Amino acid sequence: MTITADHFLATAERIPVPGGSKMDVRRFLVLHFTSGASAKSSIDFWRSTAAQGACAHIVIDRNGTVYQCRPFNKTCGHAGKSQWAGFDGLNSCSIGIELANAGDNAPLAKRWTKLPLVTAKHKNGGKETEWEAYPEEQLRACEEVAKALVERYKLDDVVGHEDIAPTRKNDPGPAFPMQRLREACGFEGLPSA
Repeated sequence: MTITADHFLATAERIPVPGGSKMDVRRFLVLHFTSGASAKSSIDFWRSTAAQGACAHIVIDRNGTVYQCRPFNKTCGHAGKSQWAGFDGLNSCSIGIELANAGDNAPLAKRWTKLPLVTAKHKNGGKETEWEAYPEEQLRACEEVAKALVERYKLDDVVGHEDIAPTRKNDPGPAFPMQRLREACGFEGLPSA
């Protein structure tokens, strides 16, 4: 997968979300779920004033379609109040990938997937609940994008929103194969604070 000189994935469908500031140094890749319906519905929301600046660089739909909303040399409002490896406020130094997925919203998940839901406890605590599973097409696309980003920008780590903001976020959740993704990108095991 090729990243162009203007910091876009050559094969991604571009749907611009205005905003962001210059980001000269990228250190981390942060994975999220949208808590929503389709990738395009999330992008539509980000383009509204109700989003209050929230967005990510990449959104990957359940069928593996990759959308890019902003170039990788501009910030996105995906990490919020966050901390990792001595850095505070990771919007300033990380690339965000959102996966179209309802997370722990089981009623919404049942409307959007034919896969069985995953019953699990979150690693950060809480009760056992149902989570939307990630389709293989989506996971393969995510791996391809992540590997290209780690290689191109020499990223220091691949983490979840749940790792950088553990008291307020639970994405990408226990249904996401984080170790598989990290190993595909050349990292060992699961993220450790």
